[in-house]
Amino acid sequence: MPRLIWTAEALADVGRLHRWLKTKDADAVRRAVAAIRGRVRILAATPHIGRPTEDMESEYREKLIDFGNSGYVVLYHFDGETVALLAVRHQREAGYQ
Repeated sequence: MPRLIWTAEALADVGRLHRWLKTKDADAVRRAVAAIRGRVRILAATPHIGRPTEDMESEYREKLIDFGNSGYVVLYHFDGETVALLAVRHQREAGYQ
């Protein structure tokens, strides 16, 4: 089974989303972070489950994570052995930081 790693950038994105959501709905913060962490675990078993990204090589994919009325998008790279989580954004954000 492939190894799953969080890059510093992806962890920073989760921190940024955490800080923003805390100002809007402190109760939702724990649930949102748990949803992101829980749903990316499936990528270790099924790394091709995410959708292909536009304008990137086929090894780059996105995993959609439903949460509330929208959700989050996780950008990751799979090289055959490792799933590297590269970035996390809210679905309403235009792009990755």
